[in-house]
Amino acid sequence: MFDGEDDLTNEEILELMEKPNPHGLEPFGPDWEKEMDMHPLFMDDVPQEVIDGTLDRGKWPVLASHLDMMYEDDDDLEGSAKSYKDDGNVEYKKGTKEGFLKAIISYSEGLNKNCDNKELNSQLLCNRAAAQFSIGNYRRATQDCEAALQLNPVYMKAITRAAQAQLKLGNRKNVIAWCDRALAIDKHNKDMIQMKVKALQKLKEEERNERKRAAQELKERRKNEQLLVAFRQRKLNLYIADEEDETAEERDTRLLESLKCSSHGHVTLNEENQLVWPVRLLYPEHATSDVIQQFSEVHCLSDHLSYMFPPGGESPEWDTDGEYTLPKLCVIYNSEKAMVELNKESSLLELLMQHNILIVGGVPTFEVYVRGSDSYNQNVLSGS
Repeated sequence: MFDGEDDLTNEEILELMEKPNPHGLEPFGPDWEKEMDMHPLFMDDVPQEVIDGTLDRGKWPVLASHLDMMYEDDDDLEGSAKSYKDDGNVEYKKGTKEGFLKAIISYSEGLNKNCDNKELNSQLLCNRAAAQFSIGNYRRATQDCEAALQLNPVYMKAITRAAQAQLKLGNRKNVIAWCDRALAIDKHNKDMIQMKVKALQKLKEEERNERKRAAQELKERRKNEQLLVAFRQRKLNLYIADEEDETAEERDTRLLESLKCSSHGHVTLNEENQLVWPVRLLYPEHATSDVIQQFSEVHCLSDHLSYMFPPGGESPEWDTDGEYTLPKLCVIYNSEKAMVELNKESSLLELLMQHNILIVGGVPTFEVYVRGSDSYNQNVLSGS
């Protein structure tokens, strides 16, 4: 089918997988990827059953056979455990993930011999912690260190590795506790002193940041509460879709979130207890618009329009005929039921309350026309 020079096609690979092997081996099964993951050479982590000494031989046949080949007839439990430790050390020193995984298996098998040598067992646990640490299993590494210290309470290497593992996990308080435990044994241990100092500095920084975050949250919550009070006092018509079985508090939260979603900005309450809105002005005749980012509720439409279209000033590019001047302009609220002309000299708050203007997305929106223009006659006078 092939001469050794060309790669197999996908079809040829699938065909080979279905045929019996000429050497009598079983063909690949449908779960071949899972089977490969369960092989000692390819697994990403050591099964917990190996660590616990409760390996299911039916579930892990290749791994079980691999373990059976190692010191299978050895009745010297301590000697066998030491041999497993030596093998684990060899694998660990390779500095590869595969080596760390094999080291964990060897140390675990050594522990499963249940020999009476507490020092040896504590070393196996501490070494396994180092291998666990090397593949990022920091919690398991800490657990192994704790177990080692039950057998040898002054095992400095186990204390150090536990502190390092907790540092990786970001548990600053635990790091400090482990450093204190080490310093109680050796108060001049420079590594532990330095680790504790750094952990204390980082902890203070985290606590300071947490206080800032909490203060900012409180400030934001108070601002939101003040906004809701201002809305209720003014009886503003703020749009928000109804939802079933919603509490008043949930509705308020959703309302506040909706007000902050607009790309045009969102309403705020200034120090004078005035609402400041983003206001959108549409110019239907020219299919364009403007957004006034900071429109205080006490300001009038004419205040902003006179600035945007000053007498004798330069007209916008789209106003080629220079028709948009304050005296000619009329501002309309399109309620979908009627076109309501607004008094340009009234404050924004007066307009919002007087006409019960629906505020959608937290942005009051009005249409601006030149009185007497075709667009004004068609849209405003005809009411269309």
